[in-house]
Amino acid sequence: MAADGHPRMPWLAAALVAFILLMIGSRSAALDHPFESHFAIVVSGADSALARQTVAVLTKSHQEMASASGVWLPDTVRVIFVGRTQSFDSIVGGHFPDWGVACAVADENLIAVRSPRDYPITQAIPEVLSHELAHLHFEAVVGHHRPPRWMNEGYAQQFAHEWKYGDDWVVARAVFMDQALALEDIDGVNSFRDAKARLAYAESYLAMGYFLKTYGWEGLMLLGRSLREGGGWNDGFKAATGADYVTFQKEFAKHLRDNYSWAAFLGDTVLFWILLVLIFIVLYLMKRRRSALKLADWDRQEKIEDVLYSPFERAHEQPGESPTQEDEPPPATR
Repeated sequence: MAADGHPRMPWLAAALVAFILLMIGSRSAALDHPFESHFAIVVSGADSALARQTVAVLTKSHQEMASASGVWLPDTVRVIFVGRTQSFDSIVGGHFPDWGVACAVADENLIAVRSPRDYPITQAIPEVLSHELAHLHFEAVVGHHRPPRWMNEGYAQQFAHEWKYGDDWVVARAVFMDQALALEDIDGVNSFRDAKARLAYAESYLAMGYFLKTYGWEGLMLLGRSLREGGGWNDGFKAATGADYVTFQKEFAKHLRDNYSWAAFLGDTVLFWILLVLIFIVLYLMKRRRSALKLADWDRQEKIEDVLYSPFERAHEQPGESPTQEDEPPPATR
């Protein structure tokens, strides 16, 4: 009992303390991942199955990106599947290349995808969605700064796992013919034709992989923080990596020459034996073809000789005489 005669209420004080602690804990959790609870996905232009697949793929991809970087997307992501009756350019706000499948508009948190119901899309939809979401996530990492295009595309490809079969040969052929793209040239990828665009994306994937292998995620996050805070690209790159950007470009060009020349490919034992077997098969087929041509030539010559010489052989034959009568032996005598 209190001195004034009213009973104490320890349960009320305990409840109040618990509520305050709960609020502090919730606020602390929200500060750790301030945007996680606000992430949402809105899908339009898709049937229910495609919409469910889209939400599942983007949710999983977003978790992977946030776990790797510690950065969460701050807002609702809209996904529009564009059919033939709609203008893709009007939705994304610019000219879109014919070979393109999807586009991310970072300023609007928008992903536009050509509808698989109306377009023959060769890429898997989960791969496409993860790639475009990574573009939006990269914007959250670097802020409104526009880093070189290779880093943006390489970042998206790393999360979408887009290294395709044959990309190594595309890069090797470009290196061998001295046609590898400088990283700064990849900024114009939207104006490239299909083959050159594939090379640009392959080099972007390799350049981002080389950056992460050399400087790690820590280096990328330091660079992103510098850019978000308004720093310049060259100064931020050097502060995050300890190397200037020009040096990085030269080192990456050397990395391509060292790892994607024909000499490097032939140094692979498995590839060497596969190539050797293919060479023997080609030589064998060439020999068979030459033999067949030679036999056909002989047969043709024999037919020509038969046509040319057969009239002369018939002229030497006597009328009523068998061609082999002179060769018959005389009759036997007793």
